[in-house]
Amino acid sequence: MEGKKIGDYEIVSSLGKGGFGSVWKATSPTGAIVAMKVLNPQALENEKVVKKFFHEAMILAKLDHPNITKLLEFFPDGNNYSIVMDYVEGVELKKLLQQQKDLLPFNFAFKIAKQTLDAFQYAHENGILHRDIKPGNIMIDHQGNAKIMDFGIAKMSSTASHDTAASMLSIHYTAPERFDKSRVVDVRTDIYSLGLVFYEMFAGRRPYTSNDTSQVMFFHLNEIPVPPMKYAPSLPKHISQAISKSLEKDPANRFKDFRQFSNAFGPGSETISAEADAEATMILDGDVTLVESSARERPSAAPAPEEAKKSKTKLIAIAAAVIVLLTAGYFGLSKFVFNKSGGVVIDSSVKIENAQVNAKGFQEVKHPKDGSLMVFIPEGKFKMGSDTYDAEKPVQDVSLGKYFIDKNLVTNAQFKKFMEETKYVTDAEKERAGMVRIGQRWKKVEGASWKMPDGMTAIEGKDDHPVSQVSYNDALNYCKWANKHLPTEAQWEKGARGPDGSEYPWGNTEPNDTTANFDNLIGSTSKAGSYEKGQSLYGLLDMAGNVYQWCKDWYGTGPRAESDPAGPESGTERVIKGGSFTESRESLRSANRDRYEPGYSSFLFGFRCACEEIK
Repeated sequence: MEGKKIGDYEIVSSLGKGGFGSVWKATSPTGAIVAMKVLNPQALENEKVVKKFFHEAMILAKLDHPNITKLLEFFPDGNNYSIVMDYVEGVELKKLLQQQKDLLPFNFAFKIAKQTLDAFQYAHENGILHRDIKPGNIMIDHQGNAKIMDFGIAKMSSTASHDTAASMLSIHYTAPERFDKSRVVDVRTDIYSLGLVFYEMFAGRRPYTSNDTSQVMFFHLNEIPVPPMKYAPSLPKHISQAISKSLEKDPANRFKDFRQFSNAFGPGSETISAEADAEATMILDGDVTLVESSARERPSAAPAPEEAKKSKTKLIAIAAAVIVLLTAGYFGLSKFVFNKSGGVVIDSSVKIENAQVNAKGFQEVKHPKDGSLMVFIPEGKFKMGSDTYDAEKPVQDVSLGKYFIDKNLVTNAQFKKFMEETKYVTDAEKERAGMVRIGQRWKKVEGASWKMPDGMTAIEGKDDHPVSQVSYNDALNYCKWANKHLPTEAQWEKGARGPDGSEYPWGNTEPNDTTANFDNLIGSTSKAGSYEKGQSLYGLLDMAGNVYQWCKDWYGTGPRAESDPAGPESGTERVIKGGSFTESRESLRSANRDRYEPGYSSFLFGFRCACEEIK
């Protein structure tokens, strides 16, 4: 790569390479030194990785702080993308701690602590959680100043989900709540991680020195760390106490934000600052070999006012462009280009008129017929099936074209509108009875219909609950009225599992009362979309629990077509998926499937619709 040009930048040397991307030292057309982050070719097929790359660029574009590495430019280059960042020449705090024979000089450590606290407070005030604070993500430049880097798994939210793979967690700097999917992750989680960094800086060692992952996890969950002043007797008591408070097991007992944490350290003084600078010079010019890392600051003078104005304008343009792209959910390499003036031209074949971005970064648009929000699912592969049961085998990669699918289950209010407009009569109404589960037994109950799913309780006051006691035939007729169709099993399963085939819509953790309505936890249907923590990667709600959902396919087993499978050409039973409010967690798995005759109605059966285009 040395000597090659990426955009207007010439590669000088490698700064590092990971599983998904590589970082390069490069020069700009003006001769300035920059750092460039580029995706690896094999990662371009992974929609989640590309989205993460866009996400990091959007976060960096939002931040402008002297102790956070800055985004200079973000652009496509042929079949790839590049993030251009400030180049920081210095040493990672991680390497500094490894090579330091004794404790870090107090004044130097104090200065780094205060700078990082100020930087993370700024990020938090801008709605950013870092979620990966560790010494390896803090750079110390030649002047002894801290630079926070690597926002690759950060979140633009005051709270965050547990969507980071366990393998990506830095176990020595992980808060206990990260190991419990039911607990909230927020700014106090970042405070715990930074407290662990400070412990190492001021005490000269980690609070938990084991290298066994399970043992360290146990310590985070159960072991109260020894106050750092035990290992550093000269450490001021108030700083030792502040670090200990940041490491409380219960987030409620930690500092509420980084400013409060910083205030507990005290204001410092001009003497401390001057001595810190002297200590930094001694440390950085002494035993430590300077290393280069993946995000740096250019060693250049401050720009002239006009240049600064241009840079700020460019930064805003980059941020706006990335936001547009994420809002639109564009991850395909041929879907957009930046024009010479800095604008964005989006391929009209994937631009969706009047679309809004959902919480997961995908486009959703209101359907003109039934008013439902429909989420746009991009074309691509996903893993379908499982090895758990023969009916779910085999596990295979399946390609699907782009499509829309209802974000929520069809509600009683929507179904009522369909019934009033069409005068349709459901299968249960024709039979004047429907299937209801009473205890552990199923019984055909007279009077059960979509208006009274269990044959006893009317739906008045439940307009926003999912319609139930509907057959496949009923669902099919609704979809035709709405200019849609039932989703194929593959479309339904991709919408639930995402491209990597997670076990449940929200990931691979077991369901609980915050992710789904199941196992008779409340004993009835719940309002459609109530379980936000249970949403899928695409932002679909109620893909597990509440009511089962009819799919378009005839039921069959065995290998599926590799592209856009639609089930057998004929059969006697149709597929249903998703589990219900009475079912156990096993039925909530996204690969789980059952089947019933098209005319079968049950108080546990509902549906959602899909379509290839909005009409």
